[in-house]
Amino acid sequence: MSAPSDNLPSDTPPLGETVRDRAVAWHVRLSSDEADGDDWLAFEAWLAESPEHLAAYEAVEQVWSDLDQVTPAPTVVTLKPRAARRPLPWLGAIAASLIAVIFLGAMLWTSMPRTQTFETAAGQRQVFALSDGSHITLNGGSRLTARLGRSERRVVMADAAEAVFDVAKDPGRPFLIQAGDREIRVVGTEFNVLRHGGVVRVTVRRGVVEVRPAAAPQAQPLARLTAGQALSHREGGRGDLVTAADPDAVLAWTEGRLVFRGEPLGDVVATLNRYVATPITVAPDAAGLPVTATLAVGSEDAMLRALSAFLPVQAERLPDSVRLSLRRQAR
Repeated sequence: MSAPSDNLPSDTPPLGETVRDRAVAWHVRLSSDEADGDDWLAFEAWLAESPEHLAAYEAVEQVWSDLDQVTPAPTVVTLKPRAARRPLPWLGAIAASLIAVIFLGAMLWTSMPRTQTFETAAGQRQVFALSDGSHITLNGGSRLTARLGRSERRVVMADAAEAVFDVAKDPGRPFLIQAGDREIRVVGTEFNVLRHGGVVRVTVRRGVVEVRPAAAPQAQPLARLTAGQALSHREGGRGDLVTAADPDAVLAWTEGRLVFRGEPLGDVVATLNRYVATPITVAPDAAGLPVTATLAVGSEDAMLRALSAFLPVQAERLPDSVRLSLRRQAR
C-alpha cells in the first residue's frame, strides 16, 4: 500500500473548508495520473460518510461536464483605421505569454480525465455507456466510480455492488476494476463482478481477466480466468478459489431473472434483499435449505410466494421486515 499523498484530501478538513471545496479537491486528485488504489478507497469512504458528499461531488462533475460543452460564440468586431503607433516590445511579449498560458490551460483542462460516479437504487438495473465504448450494467443497490485516463481505465466498486462489464478493446489502456483488496485487469471482455459481505466474486463470460492484489498491482497475477471460470475471494484472506461457472446463470440478473442452483436459503435471501424495499430475514432453522430455482425479479410478494411454493417455509410480516421460517406442521 502506497503512502498517502500530500495532495490527497485529509480526513479532517481545514478550518473553514466546505464540502464543495473537498469535492473539488477530490476531483482534482482523482483526475491526476498520481491517483492510486489507496486514493480511490479513501474517496469511496468519504462518499459513504454522508449523502451530502455524493451530492457535492456530483455537482462538481456537472460543472466539469458543462464546461466541456461550452463553445465560445463568434465575436464580430468592426475594424476602424487608427493612427499608427510605435509598438511596445514588452507589451507584445506579455501578450504572447498570456496566450500561451491560456492555450496550455485549455489543453490541460480538456485533456484531464474525468471521474464519474454511477449509482442505482434497490431493485433498479441500469446500463451506463462510457466514452471509450465500454458498457457497465449496474445491479440494484450498487455504486461505483469510473475514471478513464490516458494510460488506464479504472473502476472502483463500493461494498455491496454488482456489475457486468462489457469492455471495449484498447491494448494501450488496460481496464482495471478494484473490488476490495483485489484488482481485476482486462483488455477487452465481458464478465460479472460481485462484491458483497466481504466477498469478491468474478465470473467471466468471454475473454480473459487477471486478478491481482490491489495493494500490489504490478505483482504476478493471483489467477488468470477464461470464459466459464469464476474466482471467489474473502477480503482480508489469502485464498483465491477458482472454479467452473455458468456465466449465463450468473448474468441472468441483467435479463430480470435470478438463477439459483443449490445455494442455501440464507444466501438466496441476501441476494433478494438487493431487489426489495422491505428486508427479508431467515430463521436459523431454515437458513441452510438448498434452493434450486429460477425467480423472476418482480414484486416482493411474488418472490416470497415463489419461495413458499417449492420450499417448506412460511413468510411472516413484521413491522420492519419479513421473516422466513420453517412451515409449521398442521395438528
